[in-house]
Amino acid sequence: MSPDNSGVVLPFIILVGGAFAIYLIARLVTSRNEWLAVLTAAVFAAALGALLALGRAPGSAAPTWGNTMAGVSGMGSVILQADHGAVFVGSIALAMGLCVAVYSGRYLSLDHRYRTYYPLLLLMVAGLLGMVMTTDLFNLYLFTELMSIAAYVLVAFRRRTDTSIEAGFKYLMMGTVGTLTLLMGITLIYRETGVLTIPQPIVAPGVWARAGLACIWVGLGIKSAIVPLHTWQPDAYGRAPSSVSALLSSMIGPFYVLLKLTLALGFPARDLGLGLMVCAMVNMLLGNGMALMQTHTKRLLAYSSIAQLGYVMFSVGVGLRYELPEAVQAGFFLLAAHAAMKGLAFLSKGVCHFYDHTTLVEQLRGTFRRLPVVAVTFSIAIMGLIGIPPLAGFTGKWFILTEVWRAADGWVYAGSVVFLLNTLLSLGYYLPILAMLFSPLPTPDTPPPVQVSRWMIVPLVALALLVIALGVYPGPLWRWAGNVLTF
Repeated sequence: MSPDNSGVVLPFIILVGGAFAIYLIARLVTSRNEWLAVLTAAVFAAALGALLALGRAPGSAAPTWGNTMAGVSGMGSVILQADHGAVFVGSIALAMGLCVAVYSGRYLSLDHRYRTYYPLLLLMVAGLLGMVMTTDLFNLYLFTELMSIAAYVLVAFRRRTDTSIEAGFKYLMMGTVGTLTLLMGITLIYRETGVLTIPQPIVAPGVWARAGLACIWVGLGIKSAIVPLHTWQPDAYGRAPSSVSALLSSMIGPFYVLLKLTLALGFPARDLGLGLMVCAMVNMLLGNGMALMQTHTKRLLAYSSIAQLGYVMFSVGVGLRYELPEAVQAGFFLLAAHAAMKGLAFLSKGVCHFYDHTTLVEQLRGTFRRLPVVAVTFSIAIMGLIGIPPLAGFTGKWFILTEVWRAADGWVYAGSVVFLLNTLLSLGYYLPILAMLFSPLPTPDTPPPVQVSRWMIVPLVALALLVIALGVYPGPLWRWAGNVLTF
C-alpha cells in the first residue's frame, strides 16, 4: 500500500476495526449500553472525518466518478477508489450512523443484546462503503454480502417478536436471491471479458454480457427496492427497530452502484435513462397507492420510501436520457434530503413507541401533549416529505421539476404529470399523521408530558435543523450533488 494513498482505505479500516474493538470492549471491559453508544458514535465520526478529508485532497475538483480524489489504494487484492460519488453516498450513511449510535444510547437500554448491535451497525455501513469504493466486480459481491448479512440480523434483532423474525427471514430470502443473482451477472460478464475490473466498457456486448448486465440489474434492483423487486422493504422497515429503519433508509449505495456499474459496462446512458423513467412511474404509483392503505406507521413510511425513490429515478433518468447533468444533480440532492427526512421520521416514531408503545397511525393522537418536541420533529419530517416550503423536500422537488422541464419531450411531460399527481396523492396519508400528532386525546384525563432522554432528543433536533437548513440554504449540498455522477 502506497503511503500517499493509504487514506483511501482509512474509513473502511476504521469501521471494521471499530466493530471488532467495540465487541471486545463489550465482552472484556464494560457492557454498559451508554459507553458502547459513545464509542460507536466516535468510530462513525472518525470514519466520516476520514472520508470527507478525501474530498479535500488534491485532484478532488474533477467531477466524474471515474477519477480518484486521493489515489487508489489496496488491501491485498481489494482495491478501493475514492471518487466523488463514493464520498457523497458514504458520507450520508456515516452521518446517519452517527445519529443512530447516539440515539441508541437510550433506545437500546432495555434490550440486553446491544453488545452485538453496535458492531453490526458498523459492519453494515462498512459493507456499503466497500460497495461504492471497490474497483473489482467480485469484491463488489463480497462487500454486498457483508452489508446484507449485517442488515438481515439487525432487521430481526428483536428475535422474541414473531413479526421481526418473519420480516428478517423474508429479507434474508429476497436479499440472498439478490446477491446470488448479482454473482451470476458478474460470472457472465467475466466469461465474456475475462476481467473483473471496474470500469470495463464493453464495446460490442455479446449475449453473455447482456445477460450478465440483466442479472446485475435484478440483483441490485432488489437491494434498491425498485418495483417489482421491493416486497422486502415494507416488512423490513416496518418490523426492524426504528434506529435500524432510519439507517437503512439512508443506505442509498445499491442504487448508486447500479447506475455507476451500468454506465461503466458501456450501457448507453439514453437507454438507461428511459428504463429509469419507466421504473420511476411504477415506483411512484405503487408506493403512494400502497401507503394510502396502511395503518401501521412504519410500513406507511416504508412505502413512502418506494415512492420517493421513484421521484429520484425520474429526475436521474431524464438527466441521463437527455444529457441534462443538472437533472441528475437534482435527483441526488433529493436522495440526500430524503435520507435526512426519512431518518428523522423513523427516529421520531421510535421515541413515540419507546414511551407510549404506539404502532398505528391513530395511536399517535395526543403526541404533542405527551412528547411536544418529538411531535414537532416528526411534523418537520412529514412536511418535508410532502414538499412544504421552505423544507428540504420542497427544494428537492422544485429542483427536479425546473431541471427536467428543460427537455421538451412526451416522456418528460408524462412523467411530470405522474410526479405531480403522486405528490398530491401523498397528502392522503401524510396529513392524517400530522392531524394525529396534534390532536388531543378523546378522554378527559390527559397523561402528563414525558421528559425525553437527551440521547434521543439531540439526534432528532440535529436532523430537524438539517432538514430546515437544506431547504433554506441548499447551495452546499446542491454543489456537492453535482459531482456525484457524470456521463
